[in-house]
Amino acid sequence: MNKTSILIIAFLALAGCVPVQQTAEPARTATAECIYPLITALPETRALQTKGKINISLAPNTFECVSGYEDVAREVRPGFADQLAFSMNNPDIPMSRAKFVEVTKMPTYTLNPDKISFRLKINNQLPRVFRGAGTVVLYNFGGNNTSISSQDYAVLTNVIVPPRTETEVVIYGPAITSVPDNTTFGIFLYDVVIATDNAGNVTEKQNFEWYYNYQTEVRQETREVTSESNWVAR
Repeated sequence: MNKTSILIIAFLALAGCVPVQQTAEPARTATAECIYPLITALPETRALQTKGKINISLAPNTFECVSGYEDVAREVRPGFADQLAFSMNNPDIPMSRAKFVEVTKMPTYTLNPDKISFRLKINNQLPRVFRGAGTVVLYNFGGNNTSISSQDYAVLTNVIVPPRTETEVVIYGPAITSVPDNTTFGIFLYDVVIATDNAGNVTEKQNFEWYYNYQTEVRQETREVTSESNWVAR
């Protein structure tokens, strides 16, 4: 063996002893979006309104974008090691009766609540109990009335406010996804009892109205995406 061959063998031997630095794969990420509503009162709208001996104030409720994850599953082809592990751990189950599924946890960024929402405060200066029964709530977006369920303001129609006290309730409107962006809208309370006689019979009802500007902004959050694979029965 000549000197050149000896040097090559020695070099290869040394090279085999040098550890190869592994480059870690960058973590996978995904960006989730939340459509956040911006609601501001128009200049002519007074938050607190008084009619008779009933004072009612209205203010936009607080929204928040909530972080979460959603599982997204898809069937993938198993590797040799995955098939071998299945056969060893499930000797009595044919592989045809199972599938190899990858579950990916995708980040979500969800608005809560997902409907138009307002805090409504009622101050009762009547000598009698105030009852919200019979009150109707209407939303009008861009000149068009928007239908909502009476359940969205059931707390108002069920409210009972003793004399010279106040109560706050939260009422809801249409889903944020159904509201056009960059618009104005009105909230109307119809047939609110503002006066009663000594026997408690209703003697006068009035309507209340507020007007707002509505816009939205996109809020984003980028988080890590993780996946894991498992065998599941077909």
